[in-house]
Amino acid sequence: MADLEPIQMKGRIKRIFRNVKDKVDIIVIQTATEPYVDRSFFYVTGLTQGVMEGSTAFLRPDGSVQILTSLLEAETAKGSGLPVAIMKSREEREKKMKRFLRGSKKIGVNGAEMTHRSFVDIQKKAPKAELIDVSEAIMKARLVKDSKELKLLSKAGRIASEVVKEIIPFIDIGVREYEIGSELNYLMAKKGATGPFFDTIASSGPNTAEPHYSVGDRKIKRGDFVLLDFGALYKKYGSDLTRTFVVGKATKKQKAMYETVRKAQMKSFAKLKEGQKGKVVHEAASKYINRTKFKGRFTHGLGHSIGLAAHDGAGLGPGVDLILKRNMVFTIEPGVYIPGYGGVRIEDDIVVKKDGYELLTTADRELIEI
Repeated sequence: MADLEPIQMKGRIKRIFRNVKDKVDIIVIQTATEPYVDRSFFYVTGLTQGVMEGSTAFLRPDGSVQILTSLLEAETAKGSGLPVAIMKSREEREKKMKRFLRGSKKIGVNGAEMTHRSFVDIQKKAPKAELIDVSEAIMKARLVKDSKELKLLSKAGRIASEVVKEIIPFIDIGVREYEIGSELNYLMAKKGATGPFFDTIASSGPNTAEPHYSVGDRKIKRGDFVLLDFGALYKKYGSDLTRTFVVGKATKKQKAMYETVRKAQMKSFAKLKEGQKGKVVHEAASKYINRTKFKGRFTHGLGHSIGLAAHDGAGLGPGVDLILKRNMVFTIEPGVYIPGYGGVRIEDDIVVKKDGYELLTTADRELIEI
């Protein structure tokens, strides 16, 4: 099914064409099976269900879109409300591809997400045409969310936020990391998530010092940090939330680490607004942390855009001159990590507004001792 009105769909397509520097006659987006799914296919068709493997979307400057797909995906494709051409054989696919591309001298392709096989396929169907990478134009359009996207992102954020409260009673001495990770995924599914947005992180003790640790079989011990980084996938869009807890009574050092990260996040929140540079938001957090005894322990960028992908095309980090626009959606996730000891990260999803921001994730950000 698609959640887009025709006028909203056309708006997305026209925005992409406006962003293209070297004007093209048509844009072709092909998607395949995991892990070669082109998420932009779902952006331009408005589809929020299905895999759509082997399907192609043809975009034109007037905002129109046509889908070419197989019988396998036909019913799902029809849910878009767009014209759908069905191929029943390879020969039929080749004929229809050539017909759709006929007369196009410049063909735009999404180089950032397409496979080499797809590139060659299009090249063979239109050998006299010039293929131009328009992935930057597509991503530029995707960065600014429309009302339908914000609605889906808000729902994904609510699911993740509600799960934080429900997972706390499950965390206990002797429970293994993978059990917590599995429970998080189960709780999200119970609330309507179609799956986890990315590989859930459930780390404990010294493992929390690894920002991209996943899950292991370590048992929770008294005094551990427990760091959970997870997100809910809802109709192709997702959330990304991190909370860090202490099992038992927090030590003075643990409290200091947590409070440093919490305040760093607040410093960065205060810099969020339309027209701000991404690096300024990052520096608000990094400079604060570097004025504390945890100097040098914030080892990554402050955040990244989210949407159809967990890393949806832009980041907030040192040297990032990206100018924030209204309705861009980012994570804000400062952290402090001490190898061999543990780490703290607090992450929330925000929407950029004219004079500030709106939180999409609302779980408690105060230190919780379990």
